[in-house]
Amino acid sequence: MHPVVCLDRGFSSRFESEFGWISKGVEYQIDQPSEIANGLTYLQDQAAQGAWVVFALNYESGFHLMELPKAVQEKEQAAVYIRALIFDEPPKALTLDPISPVKLPQWQALDFAGYASAFNAIRDAITAGVCYQVNHTFRVQGQSLESPWDLYRTLLHNQPANYGGFIDFGEHQILSRSPELFLEKRGLQLRSEPMKGTAPRSADALTDTQILQTLLSDTKMQSENLMIVDLIRNDLSRVSEPHSVKVSRLFEPRSLKSVHQVSSVIESTAARNIETAQLIQALFPCGSVVGAPKAKAFELIQQLEADKRGVYTGSLGLIEPSGDLTLSVAIRTIEQTDTSVALGLGSGLVADSVLDDEWQECLLKGRFAGVI
Repeated sequence: MHPVVCLDRGFSSRFESEFGWISKGVEYQIDQPSEIANGLTYLQDQAAQGAWVVFALNYESGFHLMELPKAVQEKEQAAVYIRALIFDEPPKALTLDPISPVKLPQWQALDFAGYASAFNAIRDAITAGVCYQVNHTFRVQGQSLESPWDLYRTLLHNQPANYGGFIDFGEHQILSRSPELFLEKRGLQLRSEPMKGTAPRSADALTDTQILQTLLSDTKMQSENLMIVDLIRNDLSRVSEPHSVKVSRLFEPRSLKSVHQVSSVIESTAARNIETAQLIQALFPCGSVVGAPKAKAFELIQQLEADKRGVYTGSLGLIEPSGDLTLSVAIRTIEQTDTSVALGLGSGLVADSVLDDEWQECLLKGRFAGVI
């Protein structure tokens, strides 16, 4: 019997390894845009009454949580915006027995021509001063005949991370191997770790070190990372005590199994009496998966991306009875319904981005799931 929810240790300070629930909690879903804000308040209140709340917040919720120009509206209503499981018992540490890796999904052919067209449109927008950075993504569709739980455990082996998770909603599963923290709230302390900058790992230790040093000194990476750091500093300042927002670490390496990545760490003290739902509404979606300026990049993304993102680049979240909150950035994330699977891939585009380099970065990010 597999868990209904399995979360990486980064989701709670109470655990040193994976944790979750075997038995299903009460399912809760929001499928109407007008109910998203009230839905977040309901989940917050459930936790305040002693429940543990696990939820998936789809990227498209941003249309109804962000402050956007009136002309920027969701073209077509999403099927769902929030899925949640509410538990009246605390989670338990999970021991994941090793398994033989199962077959990775079979993915459909990738549309390089479509990607190139969007890339050129974004480059033109940046040149015209419309945006400074846009996180452009695309969805890859595929088929998997494996058990979602067995596939998840294979992905866990392929992509160790601190903010991944498996959530089984019955007819729909989320398999996330995210290494990126969107927001952590512990007491009144807030922390965000936006991730910008990617390079492949090498089996040769000396070459691997050289690759990492090249990445850390890369001016494009630094520019891209700094833009998002400034964006998140601005977002956090709206919900934090005056003068408490600080960048505690800049350009910090995060070496995963197949890639090196670079994060920066922004911390602050939450404003007194601000509630969990207000925090999420003020910050969502994470700037690292949108761009800068945030609202304009969000508008351009809708114009150029062919598919809704769904959970991808949204968040998986845990609200604890203590009021502690953890939100991931749901990258490296597969959504599965029956045998159909979908995976989002993307990268941040700036003025000096090179088409082939960005395309290869997207493919590199999909390697853990068998995308070639």
